Amino acid sequence: MRQKNKAKEKIPECCKPHRGIKSGILAGIISHIGCIAIIVFALLGVGFANTFFKKFLFNSYYLYIVFAFSLAIATLAAFFYIKRFEDKRIKSHWKYLAFLYASVIAVNLLMIYIVFPYASNINSGNSEGTLLKLSFDIPCSGHAPFVASELSKIEGVTGARFVSGKTFEVYYNPKKISKEQILAQEICKEFNAREG
Repeated sequence: MRQKNKAKEKIPECCKPHRGIKSGILAGIISHIGCIAIIVFALLGVGFANTFFKKFLFNSYYLYIVFAFSLAIATLAAFFYIKRFEDKRIKSHWKYLAFLYASVIAVNLLMIYIVFPYASNINSGNSEGTLLKLSFDIPCSGHAPFVASELSKIEGVTGARFVSGKTFEVYYNPKKISKEQILAQEICKEFNAREG
């Protein structure tokens, strides 16, 4: 019993179980670097970077790829954490692993359902002109900043706002562009946009 206590005292601070949540949050954030970058670049108006990420974001499976990547990073962190101990059984480190994976899932959900939808309306333009409500077949609200950014770039569109779910409000000048022309844009075709 005394030997067990000595072993616990010798564990470096970096290896104690409370690091699970930090590693999980870090893994979740790292896996969303591309998504965060697209928001930052959109806010800064850096078009070339958005073009770089555009092909990735057009992939309707990108969310699953990002989630799998964050779980892979978390698993790698768990592997290196457990490797430091003599007892390498998962059962012995269940608290760390529970915090690690729970925090990865929490960060992913936070990014998808709160951060990205909020960020999509930061540079939404103004609400002047004719209103067109569009519904897009986006896999989740994580695509909202990308769709809103692409809609705002269309000549004649004065603003684009993510409302909720899959719905966007697009404000446009009917003298410069028509509904049909908006619906003919690449972003609308890619995500099967329709009125309503």
